[in-house]
Amino acid sequence: MKGMKFQRILFCIAIMSFFLLSSSFSAAYEKEVSDLCGVMSEKIAKTGKNRIAVVDFTDLQGNVTELGRFLAEEFSVKLAGMGKGFKVVDRTHLKSIINEHKLSVTGMIDPQTATQLGKFAGVNALLAGTITPFGDTIRLSLKVLDAESAKIITADTGNIPKTKAIEELLAGKIEQKPDPKGEPSKKSETPTPSGRTQIVEASGFVFELKESPVSGQKESFSFLITNKEKDRNLTIDSARSRVFDDSGSEYKGVKIILGNREGSYTGNVLITDIPIKAALSFDQFSSQAKMIKVLEIDCSAEKDFKVKFYNIPLKK
Repeated sequence: MKGMKFQRILFCIAIMSFFLLSSSFSAAYEKEVSDLCGVMSEKIAKTGKNRIAVVDFTDLQGNVTELGRFLAEEFSVKLAGMGKGFKVVDRTHLKSIINEHKLSVTGMIDPQTATQLGKFAGVNALLAGTITPFGDTIRLSLKVLDAESAKIITADTGNIPKTKAIEELLAGKIEQKPDPKGEPSKKSETPTPSGRTQIVEASGFVFELKESPVSGQKESFSFLITNKEKDRNLTIDSARSRVFDDSGSEYKGVKIILGNREGSYTGNVLITDIPIKAALSFDQFSSQAKMIKVLEIDCSAEKDFKVKFYNIPLKK
């Protein structure tokens, strides 16, 4: 009898722990999404754009999942309620416009698609996002695109916990519907740099990854770095920068080129909104490596900070 009573107590504790853990994950998700929406609403307001549309979020290959649509809807609703002086087009109305004008707004947004969507939906900016699973979290990269040029005007990143519900939505790939002629619709063939473009904003600097190294060779990651604040010095320490490949191997940086300056520890003054080229070199990667799981860049301006890129395919 005592044994059965003890088992019941353990069972009750397990049930309570499950619900408490689920509640904790839910609270963490809500907080991260709310925080990201708050940051993005401030940034959108500063761009002067007064009417935006939130398009389906995708993975790095441009595929739309149920999670991508769910998060796009979440951000659309929350941004609309921020009261920052811009309007958000209802996504149901946006879908009607896309279907009516037979636009392809899945995957990457190219200048032509951005211009068409801006014209038909009456918006001057688009909020797009990419979703990357990473361990127990989902990395969310958000970009606000100018509706005329598809150029990034502001960006941010965040992490949301990978709950069971999130995993199920992530696994729900959405098939593209055939066009009226019965032929499968095609994704945009807009070229992207090797390793696919990733954008990270940190401490008022926007880092855009343009090129990744070749597997088994000693090469560099190439970037464009833009200072979004007043003119100031940016310093990058290659020796304290590092990468981890998909086998768990760690590599240290050996040289940084920042504009026309180079060395193991290099700084340069970045002018507001003027991109500068940068390249960060590492020791030779293993020929077995297919992907860089994390690239961590050690930086300093007014304060020290780190810039991280995730899941970067290596070129063959």
